[in-house]
Amino acid sequence: MSARLDDLARWLHVHLDEPRPLFRAGPPEVASLGLALEPADLPDRVEVDALFLHRALRLGGALPALGVLNAHDGFDLQLTTGPNLRLAGRLGWQEVRPLFWQGRPVGLTATPPEGEWRAFHRALTDELRGEDRSWGPVDPSRVRVALMNAMNPELLGLTHSLGVNVYLTGQLRPSAQEAARALGLGVVALGHRRTELWGLRQLARELEAAFPGLRTEVYPG
Repeated sequence: MSARLDDLARWLHVHLDEPRPLFRAGPPEVASLGLALEPADLPDRVEVDALFLHRALRLGGALPALGVLNAHDGFDLQLTTGPNLRLAGRLGWQEVRPLFWQGRPVGLTATPPEGEWRAFHRALTDELRGEDRSWGPVDPSRVRVALMNAMNPELLGLTHSLGVNVYLTGQLRPSAQEAARALGLGVVALGHRRTELWGLRQLARELEAAFPGLRTEVYPG
């Protein structure tokens, strides 16, 4: 079985809110789809029928025989840090609530099933396949998290006021470290690229579930 390139594009439009997911037309039938963050991550020999690229603009005229799908802003918002309901679901988080700042979505708050810091940290880093840096909260006996796409003193204060004691984000901002420690917050810097690669793997899982028979190949670079 195979999927149609147009159907894959429509799926990305609906599920990732991508306005123009078909970056470049190609053969209509897709039995195998390669997924990468950018063209530099592709191997020398690409043996798939079509590509998904998070940053497709860098492809230029390369691989002209392949159709190319793309999602940028929706991918970042829904599959990396921020209001990533998919990650919350895979980790079994409960009491998940979206968080807005200055009228835009910036993340979510949630309660993990692990009751204390060490077990939570292990489950998180196992799922993400590592981290950049972390430290635990002043009170490690409970965990209420915020998964955020930015880190600054204002957001730290906002999440703390909502009962959060562990702040998760992509990159650690040195200017916000002092504020986090002053509030007693634990922090996990997951790594920008690491969270994007998690998003690619999750997208591959969802596409295979939505299109039975489609084979996906994730190219981590």
